[in-house]
Amino acid sequence: MHLKTVFTRLIWTAPIVLVFAFLSACGKNEAENSKQTAWLPDTQVEQLPITGYQGINFSGSKDQIKTQFNCTEYELTLSCKIKLNGKEDHVWVIFNESGRVIVIKKELGYFNAEQAQQIIERFTLKYGLDFEPTDGQESAFKAGLRKTKTYVFGKGQIAFQVGRSLNNRNELMLIYYFPEDVGATFATSIQN
Repeated sequence: MHLKTVFTRLIWTAPIVLVFAFLSACGKNEAENSKQTAWLPDTQVEQLPITGYQGINFSGSKDQIKTQFNCTEYELTLSCKIKLNGKEDHVWVIFNESGRVIVIKKELGYFNAEQAQQIIERFTLKYGLDFEPTDGQESAFKAGLRKTKTYVFGKGQIAFQVGRSLNNRNELMLIYYFPEDVGATFATSIQN
């Protein structure tokens, strides 16, 4: 090949290589920026019974919580996005027919074993572990005979649950915060 031909090909190839390099670098930065840090509870001991979550009080009315946190209302549920320390925390506040808060639910997305273990350890430090799945419940969950496995903390007021999605293909992580009496009833039902 002549030197002139090699030089011409380099001139035409160099910009294309630079464009691909630039685009792959941009994609890499976007992927790194899109990774969210896993949500983990703090380990500061909290006095029981708890009265709510992140400023949402169990004794609050639907209208008061909706106005205070600018929530989106559904029939018996509010979808609330709370800003804390520059981060957004999304929770669902669920009411019974008489308008009482019965649970605040936080969805954490797909199951991650390391994150799940850290959540269990932190909740145990913070509230005390009241119940964890028995070997039989664990086996039934792995075999697909049970849809959920649940860890209960703080005398039933906090629950960490791993559950199967509707199509049974994925495992999802959820956290529930209950008023004291509802939590005690929930804890009893899980243990039975």
